[in-house]
Amino acid sequence: MSLLDQVTEQLAHIELRDDDISEYITGIVQDESIDDDEKREVITEFLAEATDKSTENLIDTLLSEWKKLQEKQEKEGEEKRTKLLEEARVREEERRLKAEQEKQEEEAKRTSQKQLSKEEKEAREKLMREYAYISEGEDDNEKKKEESEAAPKDRRKGKGHQNSNAGNYS
Repeated sequence: MSLLDQVTEQLAHIELRDDDISEYITGIVQDESIDDDEKREVITEFLAEATDKSTENLIDTLLSEWKKLQEKQEKEGEEKRTKLLEEARVREEERRLKAEQEKQEEEAKRTSQKQLSKEEKEAREKLMREYAYISEGEDDNEKKKEESEAAPKDRRKGKGHQNSNAGNYS
């Protein structure tokens, strides 16, 4: 039940049924800038002009109900904050666990990419042997080629010793 409904109900006990009066008193009760003694005094003076009936119990009831309502709202607010904080903590923990799991999965993926299967290792070794053999063979062929270019061969048959006499034909 809202405070306005409570005020309206309490005013009905002293035979005041006016929505404007109910709203005015509700506004005074809810005003946090006024302390309880001032609220009591203002409401008492206001109701004294509107009715001859006793209003002390009514005012006490309204102020105590307002305090209960405030305490209930504060408690609900605190419970809501606590619940929100707990939910945020749980979400943060889930996010952290998910990030950690993703990191582990990425690490496992990198590790598995580095590790070759038995067939892949055999294929790799085969390729390495092939290219290593060709590389070694190419190196040998290149060395032989370099040696042959460095010392040119005399390709004339049987005339290897006649080179020195070649200039004596006069």
